[in-house]
Amino acid sequence: MALDCGTAFAKYLLCFFNFIFFAAGGLVLALSIWLAVDNTSFLLLTRVSDNESLQQFNQPSVMEHGAYVLIVAGGLVFLIGFLGCCGAAMESRALLTMYGLMIIVIFILEVTGGALAAVYKTEAKEELQNFLKHTLKHYYSTHDQANSVTVAWNALMGQLKCCGVNNYTDFQQAALWQANKSSDILIPRACCVLEGDPIKFYPLDPSCPSSPNQDNSYYLTGCLSRLQENTFYYLTPMLSVAICLGTLQLILITLSFYMCRAISKALKVATVD
Repeated sequence: MALDCGTAFAKYLLCFFNFIFFAAGGLVLALSIWLAVDNTSFLLLTRVSDNESLQQFNQPSVMEHGAYVLIVAGGLVFLIGFLGCCGAAMESRALLTMYGLMIIVIFILEVTGGALAAVYKTEAKEELQNFLKHTLKHYYSTHDQANSVTVAWNALMGQLKCCGVNNYTDFQQAALWQANKSSDILIPRACCVLEGDPIKFYPLDPSCPSSPNQDNSYYLTGCLSRLQENTFYYLTPMLSVAICLGTLQLILITLSFYMCRAISKALKVATVD
């Protein structure tokens, strides 16, 4: 089917962008499926590697949960890239329409989520606090019995220099941690002032976990307040990324429906001829 210059340009742009999404989504999907089906290989890799930061991910439950999240994310990106790339290459109105509608749904969800978070700021903070407390209370465990929630919490506390949701007393409700820790331990190592790479969780003061104070730990600093501070600090970059992403989505939506319209016109002309 002969297309005019504008439609051909739109076709090449759609093919280019969506081939990147298609390839990236396919790679993530393949790796995550491999990780979910055969995590023994990854376990061997982390144990052979000298990278100590990688060692914390060698728990089967951590890899299993991470693999399922990546399967969903990779599958969605793969599907969108497939519809956009194949729809443009094959000049298929059905595929391009499905592609455009999926991007519209994602765009609406993003805008709605951002608007609700801005309007219901207080409620959003309360829900986040309840969610953090729930995960800490029911799933947080010791470093040697780490699951995916424990790894996430330790990374959060180590990077943000905080302890618990509001302070160290939140760990009194952490059932798994209380059951598995030594009797003299009051706070996790991730709550301490750390030496070197924070992801390795080496306390600068070895007595910190059992005798925390304001000099050797962050035991009175909650992660909820740290998250709020970081959100405010990175607000401008986050808004910039959101605007760029939204603009790209609108461009892709416009190109897909522009191509659909051009293909329909070309078919009508071909039918008349």
